[in-house]
Amino acid sequence: MTNIEKYKNAFVEGLEIPMEEVENATMDSVDKWDSIGQMSLIAVIEDAFGFEFEPDEVMAFNSYAAGLDILKNHNIEL
Repeated sequence: MTNIEKYKNAFVEGLEIPMEEVENATMDSVDKWDSIGQMSLIAVIEDAFGFEFEPDEVMAFNSYAAGLDILKNHNIEL
């Protein structure tokens, strides 16, 4: 599985949304992306990629695109 596939699957698993909706996912567009959903999504991503989000990254992680930037900052190639 590629890193981008792992990332997309984290949204399916963590937020329980269909794969077709993942790339457009934002906090405002996904009902389950509340504080509990956020922590679930972050836990899945941390497990998949072997790093821990910094507190400022948790605050900035409000969309699929924002998460891509966070992964890139951790030198994870997508």
